[in-house]
Amino acid sequence: MIRSRFAAALAVAAAMAIVGLPATAHADEVPVVTSAHSDYDLNMGVLLVSITSPSDVTDVRAHIRDYDTREEVAVQEHFYLQSGTKRDGVWRSNAINLDKLGYYRVDVNVTDEAGHDITQTDAGYLDYSVVTFFENVTLNRTAVTYENRVVTVRGWLKGRWPGSGEVRSLGRFPMSVNSDWSGTQTTTRVDGSFTGTATISYADERVWAEYAYSNDHRFYGSSRSGETAVAINKRPMRVTIAVDRPKILKDETVTISGQLTWRTPEGWVPVPQAPMGVFLCTNPDYCGSGVGSVTTDADGRYSLTVSPYETGRLQIGYSMTDEFVGTATASTAVTVLQPAAFRSFSAVRENATTVTLSGEMEFNGGISPGTVPLKVQFSATGEDGTWGTPATIYAGGSYDFATSTHKKTAGYWRVHYPGTSTMFQSATSPAIYVG
Repeated sequence: MIRSRFAAALAVAAAMAIVGLPATAHADEVPVVTSAHSDYDLNMGVLLVSITSPSDVTDVRAHIRDYDTREEVAVQEHFYLQSGTKRDGVWRSNAINLDKLGYYRVDVNVTDEAGHDITQTDAGYLDYSVVTFFENVTLNRTAVTYENRVVTVRGWLKGRWPGSGEVRSLGRFPMSVNSDWSGTQTTTRVDGSFTGTATISYADERVWAEYAYSNDHRFYGSSRSGETAVAINKRPMRVTIAVDRPKILKDETVTISGQLTWRTPEGWVPVPQAPMGVFLCTNPDYCGSGVGSVTTDADGRYSLTVSPYETGRLQIGYSMTDEFVGTATASTAVTVLQPAAFRSFSAVRENATTVTLSGEMEFNGGISPGTVPLKVQFSATGEDGTWGTPATIYAGGSYDFATSTHKKTAGYWRVHYPGTSTMFQSATSPAIYVG
């Protein structure tokens, strides 16, 4: 803020100086001071003067004047070329020692080899103020917890005086300890030390100490310490899950139940009134299908009846927006058998030694198998336990099938689809008697 004020003032001063040149002179015939200001980086009590001149500059002097009365308070005669050339360069003064802090006007007198001796009034300003800075700033912790979200910051506020460069502690100065989302005001002790706190709300919040310009301490610049990111050690959560039956037919339901707990200083305790979502995970990398939601009771327990549509894992999850609480998930496997049925089936004798079987299957659960093995079965009586399997065939792309088999004797014929253990239920066609 102070620099911006002086940059504007310097621009005005330079413009006034140029306008103030005698009408008979040209800008390129005499030395011109283009700027004059404090060395903001190293010592506020040092002047940096930029000069352009048609011939080599041989002498530079600065007259330091009271800002309001214009009374001269000091003259600096010692300058050396810091950068550039003697015709276009920056001249640096020795340290200027004044009795009082403040803003001072600067008139600059320049002499060159050609014999020009000009004085440029209001060529710039000397910002004779103290540079404040923080030293040995520490945090009592760099990670917070659910129970303790506050960090304590300690350190020292000091100042570097212009001119002499002397460093002193700054006692009884107002300052603050800040984070990205909070801040507390404090005051340095007599020895310049301070203690302040910041409350953390989000992971990796930055924490720092800051001294802002105060009208009670004019001519002491603002400063800010380095930043430290603070992590969050989330409160651990865990949830259990159990299912009342691990295998169902499509459109049937299962009931899952369990308990949500979190770890506190007293141990693992239930989490009441906590909302949780239930998802069906159809492959190891995807759990995006929600099948229900539930809220825990006073003991952190839950029970929910759901109808999963496909084989996979039922996963229950808990996640709070509170940055200080972890997440918890648990899952259990469930097998959902998709429906399978015979749409049609026929068995007829073609001749004395041949029986022809044909028909068509259907899978109307929205999921169908790639291959469909079918077992051709025969029983002389049609009673349970008497069925043999003389052949295995495969249904076609439309799940239709047809086959002929050698058989002279009369009896019952059917086709059986064994299903799969994790995806499709079994199905058996009607039994047809063939004489």
